[in-house]
Amino acid sequence: MTPTLVRHHRHTEPSAPADGASRARDWAEIQERMLAPLYEAVYARLEVGPATRMLSLGCGSGLALLMAAGRGARVTGVDADPDRLALARARLLPASEDRGTPDAAPRLTDSVADASEGGPHNLITAFTPIGCEAGDGEELVRALETAVP
Repeated sequence: MTPTLVRHHRHTEPSAPADGASRARDWAEIQERMLAPLYEAVYARLEVGPATRMLSLGCGSGLALLMAAGRGARVTGVDADPDRLALARARLLPASEDRGTPDAAPRLTDSVADASEGGPHNLITAFTPIGCEAGDGEELVRALETAVP
């Protein structure tokens, strides 16, 4: 009898590596939506609305920012990944143009120092997990020290 499971696949061609933009888009389209209830619960608890000036550290592809902006908040997002920032721009900038609020347009940048130039924020969020890698909490502390004068 022959085994029914294939034990070894013989690939003749190596698979193409996924580029960063594809991975960011996959995350945004497949996984990120699972976090929407968390974002909504946090924003409800913190009463995010038109009086909120929010800074999101590690904003990723922008879903949390989009939800806060939908509640009337003025949002600024910071992320070091250019592919995720590009997705956030694609999501947020057309939405702000549709609302006709160019003065309250979302600000997206890769630098916490640049984000702080837009004025004081009364809410800072960091939905990215910490404690997964050695030293990642220190990175958050440095970002907060830069963001809070």
